[in-house]
Amino acid sequence: MSELASLGVVGVVGGLGVFAVILLPACWLQRRRFGRVQPQRLLGIAVICVYTMTLAGLTIAPAYDVALTCRSRTGGVLRLDPFHTLTARTGFALVQAALNTALFVPLGLILRGVLRLDATASVATGMLLSALIELTQYTGAFGIYPCGVRIADIEDLLANTLGALVGVLLAPLLTRWSVPLFVHEHAESADPWEHWRELWHGGEEDPEVTERTSPGRRRGPGR
Repeated sequence: MSELASLGVVGVVGGLGVFAVILLPACWLQRRRFGRVQPQRLLGIAVICVYTMTLAGLTIAPAYDVALTCRSRTGGVLRLDPFHTLTARTGFALVQAALNTALFVPLGLILRGVLRLDATASVATGMLLSALIELTQYTGAFGIYPCGVRIADIEDLLANTLGALVGVLLAPLLTRWSVPLFVHEHAESADPWEHWRELWHGGEEDPEVTERTSPGRRRGPGR
């Protein structure tokens, strides 16, 4: 098994471990909010845990033998050419760029569709997280490793940000398909452009709050 595949397996196991830790609190919160435990939402939480830990393993943990890598490298390695994959014109380089993009698509989905950040904040968060990952790679996990065991690449930053943007654009579709954790219950609007405006602006109203505060539901004195 390759080193990257091993990191992926460790990420899956670690994600399931995190899910096991938060399972009881998640069940308690669901019973308090919905009156019952919803297995489909628990499954969504498990998927997010596995994705988060796998992302950390694939991008931060060393993919190769640390001693062997640092034997021929001092400090970090920084690659500033943003188009070296396009100029390389090799199948492996293009696949790697595509994988770096795909790796952050779920992050954009989670930020926009689950955490309900607006589109700009979601893309910016994805870009900042990618920059933090590249900095971690360049500094050898801020000194934990004797050298930068991974290459900090500006092209990875661009590809990750693009992936987050794709996830942001796809998040409203998962909401419309009633995917667990993506459901935003609100009154349908007759405005055909509202969907696209909501793509870039968050802040949907809580339907319970809207129902309690709507003029038809208010109860004044003597009623």
